Amino acid sequence: PVFEINKQKYLEIMKSSGLNAALTALHVDSERWEYQTFEGEDGWRPDAWEKLREVRNFSRELWEVGLRNPSGQPL
Repeated sequence: PVFEINKQKYLEIMKSSGLNAALTALHVDSERWEYQTFEGEDGWRPDAWEKLREVRNFSRELWEVGLRNPSGQPL
């Protein structure tokens, strides 16, 4: 099965622990998803590529929040 990104998970981390913690958690999860997409048991998974694009777009959204809240403190 293709992974699913749970945006709410990262938004909750951002609210409770700040932007840096949310971005770190997303980065850690992204590494696992990238491995599954490119090098996992099934090899290259084009179906997962679109999900990775979603993850990257969401990462940019989080960074945008960071630009509006440079302290990185919980919202």
